[in-house]
Amino acid sequence: MKKSLGKIILVGSGNVINALLGFAFLSVVAKTLDLESFGKYALITTLLVAISKLIDFGTNSVYVAESISKENESLTNLFYTLKTILLGISIPISFIILTLLKLNYGNLVLYFILGLFAYTINYTLNAFFQKDEKFIHLVSLNTIPAIIKGIFAYLIFSGNIKMDMEKAFMVFSLSIFSSVLLVFFLSPKYKKFKLDFSHVKKYLTKSTPAGISQLIYEGWPSIANSIAKIAKDFSNVGIFSIAEKISNVLLLGSISIFTVLLPKNAYAKKRHEKYNFKEVFYISILILIVAFFGIFISRFFISGFFGEKFNESLPLLGFLIFASAFTSIHTFMEHYFFIEEKTNYIMYINAGKLFLFLVLSYILVPTLSLKGLSLSSLVSSISALMFTVFFIRKNQNLSKSV
Repeated sequence: MKKSLGKIILVGSGNVINALLGFAFLSVVAKTLDLESFGKYALITTLLVAISKLIDFGTNSVYVAESISKENESLTNLFYTLKTILLGISIPISFIILTLLKLNYGNLVLYFILGLFAYTINYTLNAFFQKDEKFIHLVSLNTIPAIIKGIFAYLIFSGNIKMDMEKAFMVFSLSIFSSVLLVFFLSPKYKKFKLDFSHVKKYLTKSTPAGISQLIYEGWPSIANSIAKIAKDFSNVGIFSIAEKISNVLLLGSISIFTVLLPKNAYAKKRHEKYNFKEVFYISILILIVAFFGIFISRFFISGFFGEKFNESLPLLGFLIFASAFTSIHTFMEHYFFIEEKTNYIMYINAGKLFLFLVLSYILVPTLSLKGLSLSSLVSSISALMFTVFFIRKNQNLSKSV
């Protein structure tokens, strides 16, 4: 537990620093742009992150878990092949979605596609560093782009450069390319590869449940922002996205925990050791405590960092912060299903969560507006946690009966 906590704190601290630098850039962009332009920026950035997860599509976690627990080094060639195929699939999907949302003007499409290439490099390196438990290098994959955003935040704030929505998205997207510098720290065994299409269908099928779940999880902000846009306009997106960005700081906890515990428990399974549920329980309690205090602290972020035009975001914070807390808990608990090779449960959990969210939003948003959207997120997150616990117990009971 102490070793795991130390690694989680290391990864978590790095993620918090990255988030603060990202917040600095987000803050100056929010203050510089009008509310409608910022709403467009918020929507297109969340779309880029969501569609980029199609390039992962669960393959990272499956690769890390199987290459460790089954000592299968030949998966590396297949892993590169899958990344290439998934990148090719994500590009036409991007064109369609940007066109439907009328965000296909100027250089936005170009920056979007370049961002997908950048994320492909980032996610590929991420899997290798996670597998080797090189967590400093792993965190650095996002720290270097965050530093670039921090530098631009200073240049905008000091008046050295002017920023519009298109330029802000360019910085967000192209800064991800800087993670390629970490290639120099990659183990030589990952640098030589050849494309291997022999088992592509098998591993895409194996990754699909986790991939669908991941798309729902990572696409959640863009789905919520799209509902906010449909309900009213891009100004609505700007107000909702600020509250969601602040509340999602808690999700850094789940990302940090998942990053550390997945390889740890894969090695534990390899040694035929039992899954450590006490560790999960203590971490869950810690996240809920942090959420409670986070409600009070986060209010200063909106007034201090983003300005009075986002004050309408304040009533949404309580719902969204606890929604993020429960999402964090069920998300890091899901690595249990990767270890047990039961990723179909993850798909059921997140598909059910999305369905409930959409139904509740349809009912509540017309009368409660953005509060209804926030409440829908909270209720669906609590339900997802309950279903996660249910499926873990179900799997344990099945294992005992075999």
